[in-house]
Amino acid sequence: MNLTFWSWVPGIQASVNLFNKTHPGIHVTLDETTSGNAGTYAKMFTALQAGNAPDLGQVEYSVLPNFEHVGGLVNLAPYGAASVKQDFIPSAWSAVTLGSAIYAIPQDTGPTALFYRADIFKKYHLPVPTTWAQYASDAATLHADNPNIYITAFPPQDTQWFSALAWQNQARWFSISGQSWVVHIDDAASMQVANYWQQLINKKLVKVEPDFADGWYHDLQNGVVATWPTAVWGDNTIASNAPGTKGDWRVAPMPQWSTSGAPVESSWGGSTTVVFKDTKHPQQAAEFAMWLNTNLSSWKTLISAGGLYPAEVQAQKLPEVNSGLAFFGGQNIFTVFRQSAANTDPNWTWGPVMSQTFTQMADGFAKSVTGGPSLGAVLQSVQSQTLSLMKSQGFSVRAG
Repeated sequence: MNLTFWSWVPGIQASVNLFNKTHPGIHVTLDETTSGNAGTYAKMFTALQAGNAPDLGQVEYSVLPNFEHVGGLVNLAPYGAASVKQDFIPSAWSAVTLGSAIYAIPQDTGPTALFYRADIFKKYHLPVPTTWAQYASDAATLHADNPNIYITAFPPQDTQWFSALAWQNQARWFSISGQSWVVHIDDAASMQVANYWQQLINKKLVKVEPDFADGWYHDLQNGVVATWPTAVWGDNTIASNAPGTKGDWRVAPMPQWSTSGAPVESSWGGSTTVVFKDTKHPQQAAEFAMWLNTNLSSWKTLISAGGLYPAEVQAQKLPEVNSGLAFFGGQNIFTVFRQSAANTDPNWTWGPVMSQTFTQMADGFAKSVTGGPSLGAVLQSVQSQTLSLMKSQGFSVRAG
């Protein structure tokens, strides 16, 4: 019996091979796709409409509600998926469930923390910030002492980065009440984050530029930006694009909004394994999805070849993600990220039109930083646009 699996994870074939070797009654054929882009998802939606979708697929957390809305996913609860709930961090499991339904098995996650230039902080006698208020104070001190250095860059069109910051402040862009979606993109927590960065922009304490672009890589390499609040996968981004800074970077927990209570963290990135509705073998497909993402031998490959950070708790303890890194001065940065993953707010919910919401927000932020409306005003506009879009698509929806 054969199952087809669409995935973009590098090296995942080794995990598939191991499954096939240890499960002689099931054979999984991997079809490598392009990493999580619109083309891949368009191909999946087209296949669903045509009734010939693969048995399984790689889908990011933020896109799951889109597939669920069109009835494209198998509810894995009847096939024993609840048995692996305790294997995953709460935020990842929360992202794949809706009520009693389980629409995916978590794979990787992107816990966030603060990458910072230890040499710059030492030179300018800056404390490593534990709160966002202290971060803003560091920004002012640093730029006053050296106008050529900024605490960080603000990337106006990277709205997934912004969503992680809002998530960490316990924002609630989307939620479900009964049979209706509730939209509150301009809630108080999100407005606080927007206003915070607006002030840093207005005071010219952050450099406004796109991330993952040549200019930004140059600034990482040359010490123009002293920190990057980002996800665990940022280690490779920095090491690959700023090799001359080897030994200068360290990682600390993300600054907090509140000085009281337990730390709150968020995630940026990560994906899941889903079973599509066209499968003729849902039980076996569910078995593969659970095995792939809980088997520690599978995870050794997913980490070493795929570059993934596990949502699976025991896999986070593997040596492959628990060693000091020379690039970071020998620091075992993964201890910070493992704690961040455990502290990630599990109550964040992705909405069913995230692609459009992100596009509207990116367009608005791009105009904002060139003299347009404030970041907060953009959130209010996106709130209105998202409500209108969801209503036009037939969702039962109301403002929060």
